[in-house]
Amino acid sequence: MPGRVRSTTRRLFRDTRSLMEGHDLTLASAGAAFYGALTVVPSVLVAVSLAQIVLGRDRLHRYGAALAAALPHSIGADAAALRLVDAGLTLTPIGVVFAVVVGSAYGEGLSRALTRFAPVDAGAKARAVWLRILTLPLLGLAPLLLAGFLLAAPWLGRTAAGGSGGLALASYVSLTFVWVLTWLPLTWTFRVVGPGRLSWRAAFLGALVTGAFVSGFLQGFLVFCSLPIDLARPFGGLLGVGVACALLLWLWILHAVVLVGYSLTWAIQGLLEERVAHRVPQARRVDTPKAGAAEGSAIAGRR
Repeated sequence: MPGRVRSTTRRLFRDTRSLMEGHDLTLASAGAAFYGALTVVPSVLVAVSLAQIVLGRDRLHRYGAALAAALPHSIGADAAALRLVDAGLTLTPIGVVFAVVVGSAYGEGLSRALTRFAPVDAGAKARAVWLRILTLPLLGLAPLLLAGFLLAAPWLGRTAAGGSGGLALASYVSLTFVWVLTWLPLTWTFRVVGPGRLSWRAAFLGALVTGAFVSGFLQGFLVFCSLPIDLARPFGGLLGVGVACALLLWLWILHAVVLVGYSLTWAIQGLLEERVAHRVPQARRVDTPKAGAAEGSAIAGRR
């Protein structure tokens, strides 16, 4: 059994690398990160505005403050998070509509990047309007994901303040929690937003693996932001520019991880199809002797 696992792992690694050969991962992730940078704030505003339907205005603001308190203070992440929460709570219905229109553009940009690594005809890409529509379920899921994370934020903050053991426990729970939260969005992205038609099973398995790396990278980014690093030094003391560049770098690496995971998902799809193809001939070989024996008995009976 361990040998079979190692063989399957090597096969998936080889197929993933083969799917990525001849494509510029850095350029594709940069293009997707550009769309992500344009749409991340409108998407968060929509999530906050709709999450208050689930949690209530006052409760959402209280949980948002607890989450902001856990973010790095040196780069102003706590103040930025509070401003986002306040802006989302005061967003008008017309503002929600405009934010959804801008946020849905992310589906088009991400699909363009995914197309580079899908073994399908690139000329069969969906229209931009249809890609925006396919992104709407992700925007609709965002308030529920945000509500779940905000509900866990106070407990995570109290646990992390309980010494090294509490910090380790909070980090582990946060890592696992974010990993679980990525399952549905990544499965939908790989299966529906991406080109071609992966099976739901392959998309979910790919999302499980990719989500683990995405969650780990997010935790690492928070640790990086907490380090005593002067982000403004390379930019003449302009902290805002340094923070913006750090966020863009984060988005770029994050999308690179997702694109590698998408290639892995197609490798999983190929492996699953191969196993199904092997099962069908085997089933036919098992049935054929039985049919031959039955036919021979019938002939002997007629004689």
